[in-house]
Amino acid sequence: MRTLGIIGFGGFGQFMVKHLQPYISVTVHDLTDLSHIAAEKDVTWGTLKETASKDIVILAVPVQFLESVLIDIKDYLIHGALVADVSSVKVKPISLMLKHLPETVDIIGTHPLFGPQSGKNGVKGLNMVICPVRSKKTRAIMHFFSNVLQLNVLERTPETHDKQMAYVQALTHFIGRSINEMDIPDVEQKTPAYQYLLDIKRNLGGDSMDLFLTIELENPYAKKVREEFMDALKNLDDRLENVKR
Repeated sequence: MRTLGIIGFGGFGQFMVKHLQPYISVTVHDLTDLSHIAAEKDVTWGTLKETASKDIVILAVPVQFLESVLIDIKDYLIHGALVADVSSVKVKPISLMLKHLPETVDIIGTHPLFGPQSGKNGVKGLNMVICPVRSKKTRAIMHFFSNVLQLNVLERTPETHDKQMAYVQALTHFIGRSINEMDIPDVEQKTPAYQYLLDIKRNLGGDSMDLFLTIELENPYAKKVREEFMDALKNLDDRLENVKR
């Protein structure tokens, strides 16, 4: 596997280049002309066809746009190519890849549980979820993640992944987005617990709305968790209002 194409050159696509470029020839593409950023990062900018015609193709686009991208690239993929997504949810993307991609290509679902902010000091030891779908290259990919990038690789089914992410991501990002929109202040009179809230605001507040919508709306288990959280808040508030003073 000598060539890699990354379709989607936003924040995470650019973040990936830094960690993958030392090991493989990388070509990138995006609907927006970001060729100047590609040049700054010394990576090749290609057309959609050129980028999709590589040995490995990584789809780094929001889930909302994934199906149209799959339809656009399916005829460009070479025989035996490996196609992987990096979406924050797994049930829907994997279903779409199986639906639209030819049987002549391998498919793996992945979810790096980190991003440009949490991985700014390096990715060693961070979690990476792998959902094997249809590939003879799964073990080689897991070896690369584990032994070269030194990630902590977790093999999961798409359903198990999304059920856990409904709490790990959907709940966390729901709280983080709320705190960010409240714009809670950084004050001198703060406890370690309050600093945790400020850290959540800093870590999640800069995430794109596309990512937030993917996490909250594309995970089939997220709505139930949000509802449980809102019910718990209301019940707690009701208890406070009913305390006799």
